[in-house]
Amino acid sequence: MKKKTIIVVVLPIMVLMVAVSWAGPLNLSPRGTGLSTVTAFDETNLRIWNDANRIEALKNIVFDYNTHESAAEHAILVADAQWLKEHPDVRFDLAGYADPHGAIDYNLVLSQKRADTVKQELIQLGVSEDRIAFSIGWGELYPNCLESTEACWEQNRRVEFVRAAK
Repeated sequence: MKKKTIIVVVLPIMVLMVAVSWAGPLNLSPRGTGLSTVTAFDETNLRIWNDANRIEALKNIVFDYNTHESAAEHAILVADAQWLKEHPDVRFDLAGYADPHGAIDYNLVLSQKRADTVKQELIQLGVSEDRIAFSIGWGELYPNCLESTEACWEQNRRVEFVRAAK
């Protein structure tokens, strides 16, 4: 029985590893635009992320290190909520991000929690929930800054407003 269990568990993992090693270039951008195609994930292939659908009138919501409970600068969130209330026709997505500290899976969860926190705070500030198409966490995949400094990492601990696809 143990031999069968090992085959059932290990064989698919090995097949996946071989398939990944033979795979062509990966397109790591969330909408197929913005980042160049890369063949492996390493620092030499990183590019600064700039989503063409980002709502320029709104500022990013920045978070302190390893937190998701509330935005570091609540006044920016309030100002963004006011702009959204003044432009009721704008539907949007919330995209959460993290700095490169921590494991990839941890940063994905943390960035999702950041996006969800901003969503809940916007609703509390009077933005209608049906205008938020979805919130998603991208972890550290799409950095705003590539330097290894605290100021740069802070820019990457953010939630961005992106126009929702029609």
